[in-house]
Amino acid sequence: MSLTRLLAWNTLVQIGGRLVGLLVSIAFTALLTRHLGLATYGQLVAASTYVALFVILGDAGLYLVTVRRAAQDTERRAAILGTSFVLRALLPIAPLGIACALVRLIPGTRFANWEGVLFGAVVLLAVNAYLTLFGQFYVAIFRLHLRMDLAVAGEFLSRLVLLGATLAVVAWDGGLLAAVGAMTLGTLTQFIYGWIVTRRFEHFTPRLDRPLARAMLIESVPLAAVTLLGLVHFKVDTLLLSILQPAHDVGVYGVAYKVHEVIISFPGLFVGLLFPVFSRLAQQDPARLRIVFQRTFDVLALASVGVALFVYVAAPRLALVLGAEMASRPMRILAMALPPIFLSLGFTHLLLAESRQRWLVPLYAFLVLVNVAANVVLIRRFSYLGAAAVTVGTETLSLLILAAHRLGRQRWRLGLRSLWGVPIAIAIAWSLHGVAPAGPPGTPFMSHLLALAAISLAAMGLYAGCVLGLRVLPIAVVRSLLPRRGEPAVES
Repeated sequence: MSLTRLLAWNTLVQIGGRLVGLLVSIAFTALLTRHLGLATYGQLVAASTYVALFVILGDAGLYLVTVRRAAQDTERRAAILGTSFVLRALLPIAPLGIACALVRLIPGTRFANWEGVLFGAVVLLAVNAYLTLFGQFYVAIFRLHLRMDLAVAGEFLSRLVLLGATLAVVAWDGGLLAAVGAMTLGTLTQFIYGWIVTRRFEHFTPRLDRPLARAMLIESVPLAAVTLLGLVHFKVDTLLLSILQPAHDVGVYGVAYKVHEVIISFPGLFVGLLFPVFSRLAQQDPARLRIVFQRTFDVLALASVGVALFVYVAAPRLALVLGAEMASRPMRILAMALPPIFLSLGFTHLLLAESRQRWLVPLYAFLVLVNVAANVVLIRRFSYLGAAAVTVGTETLSLLILAAHRLGRQRWRLGLRSLWGVPIAIAIAWSLHGVAPAGPPGTPFMSHLLALAAISLAAMGLYAGCVLGLRVLPIAVVRSLLPRRGEPAVES
C-alpha cells in the first residue's frame, strides 16, 4: 500500500476510533451521573483534572520527541526506543507522587469538595495516568509503522472493558473508588494489548543511553512547556470551579465539558494529516503553503460552525441523555468556543511546521494568567456559566493573537468567504428552536435518544446542504486537501 493510502487509512480509522470513544464516553458519563449523582461525579471530574496537571510533567514532551527521532534515525531506533522506555518509566514517578502527597495537605474544612475518599481516587487516578503514559509509548510504535488501525483496535478493546466494568459498578452499587477502578481496568487492558502487539514490529531492550537521554530531554523542554501551559489553559476552569463552588456544580460543568473535550479532539486528526505538508511547504514552497492554509482555514471554519450548531440545537436532549439537565446551558455556551479552538489549531500547527514553538510558550503563559483571573471573578458570581463564558473569551483571544501574529508577520491576506457559515448556522438554529423541546418530566430514555438523533440529523443536513448548495465551500476545495497519488512522500 502506498504512503498516501496508508495516511488516508490511518486517518479514517482514527476518526472511527474517536467516534466509538465519543459513544462510550457518553454512555460512561450517563451511567455514572445517574448512579453516583452529580455531586460525586463532580468529585471524579475534580480529581481527574487535578491529576491531569501532573501527568504532563511526567510526559515532558517525550512522546513527540520519540516519534520524531525514531522516524529520522532508523539505525538507532532500538536505542531510542529503549531509552525512551526507561525515561517513560522514571519521569512520571516524582510528579504523580507529588500529586498524591499534596492532596493530603488540602484542608477538608477549607475545601469541602475534597473529602477523604478523594485521596484514594487520586491515588488510583495516578496509577491510571502512569499506565496511560506507557500506552502512549506503544502508540508511538504503531504510528512509526503507520499501523494506527492496531492502536485503534487496542483502544476499542479498552473501551469495551471500561463499559463492562462501569456496568458492573452500577449493578453492584459501587461508589467513587469503584468507578475510578473501572477506568484503570480499561487503561490496563490497553497497556497489556500494546505491550503484546508492538513486539511484532520492534525489538528493543530497555536501557538508559545517558547522552541520548540528555539530548531527548533538552529537546522536549519547549514541547513540555507548551503542552503544560496549554493543559492548564484548558483545565484551570474546572480546577477553580472545584475549589470555589459545590461539587454538584462541578458535576454539571463536567458533563458539559466532557462533550466539548471529545469534540475538540477531531480537528486534530485533520490538521495532523496536513502537518507534514505544512512542514514541507514551509521550507520548499511558501507560496503554495499560503494556498493550502487558506483551504485548511475554510474547512476548519465551516466544520467548527457546523459542530457548534449541532451542540447548540442538541444540548437540551443531550444533557438529558447524559443525566444532567442543567448542563444544557453551559454546553451551549461552550459551543461558541468551538470555532476559535478549531481555527487556533490550524494556526498553531502552522507555527510548529515553521519550528517556532518557542513563541507559543509566552502566549500560553499570558492566556493562563488571563484565564485564572477571569475565572476567579466570574466563577464566584456565575458558577459554571462563568467558567464556560471565560472559555469562549480566552479561546477567542487566543485566535485573534495567533492570527494577528502569523498573518501580520507574513503579510498574508486571508479570505473570509467561509465565515458565511455563521449566518447560515444562526438561521438554522433559529428555525429549529423549539422544534424538539426537552419534553415533560418522565419522558422515556429512548424518546430522548430518538429526538436527539432526529434534530441532530436535521440541523447537520440543513447546514451541509446550504454550505454546498450556496458554494460556500466547493467540493473541489476538500478534494484539493487530500494527499494526491504521486505527491512526494512525507512521514507523519
